[in-house]
Amino acid sequence: MNARTFFGAALAVVALTMTGNGVASADVGLTEANNADFLDGDTLYFADWLGTTTCAIHANGDVGCDLQPGYTLFGFIPVSDVVIDSTPILPAHPTFGLGGTHGRAGSRWITDVPRDGSVYQGTRIDYAGVTCIGGLPHGGALNCTSKGHKFTLQSSIQIS
Repeated sequence: MNARTFFGAALAVVALTMTGNGVASADVGLTEANNADFLDGDTLYFADWLGTTTCAIHANGDVGCDLQPGYTLFGFIPVSDVVIDSTPILPAHPTFGLGGTHGRAGSRWITDVPRDGSVYQGTRIDYAGVTCIGGLPHGGALNCTSKGHKFTLQSSIQIS
C-alpha cells in the first residue's frame, strides 16, 4: 500500500468518525436483561456468551471477571482475571487471583434472556452503575464499564 492510499484511508476514517457518519450505534440490536434473572442477594452473576468467562457485579459498583486461560494484557502478560473496583486511581486491572474468584461456575450466560429474533444478538446488563454488553454483534466481546473505567474481553484484554 502506498503512502497516498494509506493517508487517504486514514483521513476518511477520521472524517467519518468526527461527523458521525458511518459509525453504528453500540446499542443497536441489544436486548436489555432482567437483573432478577441473574441476581443472588445483592450480587449479579453472569457468564460470557460462551460460558467460559464468569463475572460478578456487586451492589457497590465493583465488577470482576474470572478468565479462561489464554487471555493476555498488552498482548503478552497472561492474566486470569480483570476488575474495576474501589481503587479510583487505577483503571480496570488484573488482580492475578489475589482477591480470589469473582464469578461463579455455571452462571447464566449473558445472552440467555428472552428476546425477539436471534438468540445470538447482544445483551446489555445495567446494575449498580455498571453496564456490561456481550454477544455476537460486538464481535463476541464482553465490554464492562463502571466508575469511569472500562474493560473489553476479546482475544486480549483492553483496559481504560
